[in-house]
Amino acid sequence: MTKTSMRGLLAAVLAGGIITGGMSGAGVAHADGGGLELEGVSNGDCTATIKVTNYTNSTFFQPDWWFAEENDPDMVNRTDIPATMEPPWREESGIAWPIARWVGDPPLRSGLAPGVPEWDSNNNYNRNAQPDGFLTQQTIDLNAVSGAPGPSADGTKTIYFRIKTGPQEGDRLPNPQQLVVTGCQKPGGPLDFGSLDLGALVP
Repeated sequence: MTKTSMRGLLAAVLAGGIITGGMSGAGVAHADGGGLELEGVSNGDCTATIKVTNYTNSTFFQPDWWFAEENDPDMVNRTDIPATMEPPWREESGIAWPIARWVGDPPLRSGLAPGVPEWDSNNNYNRNAQPDGFLTQQTIDLNAVSGAPGPSADGTKTIYFRIKTGPQEGDRLPNPQQLVVTGCQKPGGPLDFGSLDLGALVP
């Protein structure tokens, strides 16, 4: 292989690495051939957008989320309600296990496109009712959350999110997805002069 070819190959590998690195912090979970897709995106300003793409005919799939500092494997994996729970873990009516925060207000849930008949006693559940998927989403401002932990040294906060509720267990996405959210530096932090040309200011 020539040096030119090697340089081209190396450039392509490095570019691929940069692209892959740019995707860090994004969490995605999905069911194969229908069901739901759950995605989290860091917006760079200490906000996170949680997206639910719904292929089913149910509006009863709802994601919940929590900070990494609140991650409690016992709460995450329980199938019953414990005697005591620390916030954000709580009991929600009709759900047999602990739930963390809902996403947004009103809470984010799986949506239906106009004209799609909703699952109920007269309409069977269909995990492929919306072949193109229907997207609903909500954005969380992590700095505005009561009791939120401070950012890490590099100005990030880490959250987990999942879908553990819904009418069909097989279409839930209960394994928590991790999302690193950037842009959470504390106000009044050190000044960043960046590429400021001091020579232009000093005679």
